[in-house]
Amino acid sequence: MSPASPGRWYRTRRWMLRSAAALVVVAVALVAWDAASYDARPWLADYARIKHGMAQGYANLDWISQQRRVDLAALDRRTTQALTNAHSRVRAFFVLRDFVRAFKDPHLRFEQRQSAAPAGQVGSVVEQVANEKLAVVASCEAAGYEEGNHAFRFDFAQLPGWRQLADGPFPTGIAGDVGVLRIAQFGEDRYLASCRQVLRSGLDARALQLAVRARLQEQLRQRLAALQASGAKRLLVDVSGNGGGSEWVSDVIALMTDRRMSRAAPRLVAPACQRARVWQGHRDCPVFDLALEREELVGTGAWQGPVLILSDGGTASASEDFVAWLQQNHVATVIGERTLGAGCGYVDGGTRVSLHELPLDVVMPNCARFLEDGRNEIEGIAPDVPLEVAAEDAPAQLASLLRGRL
Repeated sequence: MSPASPGRWYRTRRWMLRSAAALVVVAVALVAWDAASYDARPWLADYARIKHGMAQGYANLDWISQQRRVDLAALDRRTTQALTNAHSRVRAFFVLRDFVRAFKDPHLRFEQRQSAAPAGQVGSVVEQVANEKLAVVASCEAAGYEEGNHAFRFDFAQLPGWRQLADGPFPTGIAGDVGVLRIAQFGEDRYLASCRQVLRSGLDARALQLAVRARLQEQLRQRLAALQASGAKRLLVDVSGNGGGSEWVSDVIALMTDRRMSRAAPRLVAPACQRARVWQGHRDCPVFDLALEREELVGTGAWQGPVLILSDGGTASASEDFVAWLQQNHVATVIGERTLGAGCGYVDGGTRVSLHELPLDVVMPNCARFLEDGRNEIEGIAPDVPLEVAAEDAPAQLASLLRGRL
């Protein structure tokens, strides 16, 4: 093949430069059009919708304003002024994004517009299922199931005498008398292989979810029995990096003990008044109803013995419920780092506000969980024994702690 002629190369280069220049001109024109045609009024209307939705349906609003000292009136003034002076749709979106981010709540976020929450879908532990008939599932993939990464993140292989016993959905291993169980996700939809094992014709989404859950429970019981048969006297459950899932976590918690446990029940938004004045610094009524209830959970005792939990800053949502139940009922000792602080999350999709200027919803948690000391779980759960999980010497530190007979 003969090399391209210099003339052809220069023509190609000139064409590319002209194309790039044309793109720049188009981009500048779009920016100019955006600035020239920007109208703050519909954006302020969207902002008003967000504020109304949060005042009536955001479970953590009162806690964040009172305990984290977020000045809602000042934040509202800044946001209103910024939207008024945004001068472009792009800047207006960033203003709304910054407003949402000011609350530092992982469950308060933008999502693609959703007409309705799918029945049986949750963002955390609490679930309510609609009564309407659900469509039959064609396949696990069509139902939204994927295979998550279930592997160990922590380097347990450095523990003296470590033997890995199993991989798959729930990897296990043993070091001395400590059996290690990895639970990387508490959402059934992250276990595609298990879904395929139970899928049969005629199942709707809810029936499939329950079938997958039962299969996962069976697998967990098998793992726990195998650890005991291998000589494990203590159980370490690794939920580091586990970002949560569904209320299936309650069934998993029950496996870890034979005791009867209790904790404060999740609180749902149910204000008794219109709370628009919260954005002027007033609180005319709480975002929750006044009932303070407790819930009980009876252990099924698949494991009977000391329990340790490994948590980190990625342990969130349903995983925090796992930690809280077992720690507060003195079933488990928590090793590691403070959890993320995502808290309860969504019941039936949470509170959603659809924006008119963007194809987005603002979704916010409509339930909150509180610890025994009265703190909202969004502040994270502190470990009993601190350990920097990602530190280079973390395995050696853990080995030392385990020798200390935790």
